[in-house]
Amino acid sequence: MKKEKITRKSNPKRLSVCAPASKIEELEYDKDLFKWTKTQANLLQKGELEKLDIDHLREEIESLGISLQRALESYISNLLMHKLKIEYQPEKHSNSWDNSIKNATFQIEKLIKKNPSLKTYLPGIFKDAYYAARLDASSETGLDEKKFPEECPWTIKELFPELNVKTKKK
Repeated sequence: MKKEKITRKSNPKRLSVCAPASKIEELEYDKDLFKWTKTQANLLQKGELEKLDIDHLREEIESLGISLQRALESYISNLLMHKLKIEYQPEKHSNSWDNSIKNATFQIEKLIKKNPSLKTYLPGIFKDAYYAARLDASSETGLDEKKFPEECPWTIKELFPELNVKTKKK
């Protein structure tokens, strides 16, 4: 999965025929992002497209998509970390771990239900999430990272059968 870094800096290339952002819009974006978002939404609602800050709008929309992927990865990592802790330290198994798994599963399913195209990114996200889960499980249990398998012991289909995620066969 290709990871991109999105920054809040002006892009020198304009992507639209719309007029460039005014100095006021640039200052608003740099100084008060919340105010800038309200201004942009208001301009869209009024149909004043020529006044939109196109470059920053594009950056923010791309950033939103990346944020959804990161949220999915975080929920999966949390779920896998708790499953590893249960598997490798069963004597410390607690209701809190079970609740964390239930919550992460709920959040993952909700996020994918609201954003079904995220399913196509799930295999790559899953691999990265498992790597992070191993590190976190090692840190939280005090067990050596090498104690946990390098490959995730659970498949996406096992964890989320209702998502019907298509994965490549090995």
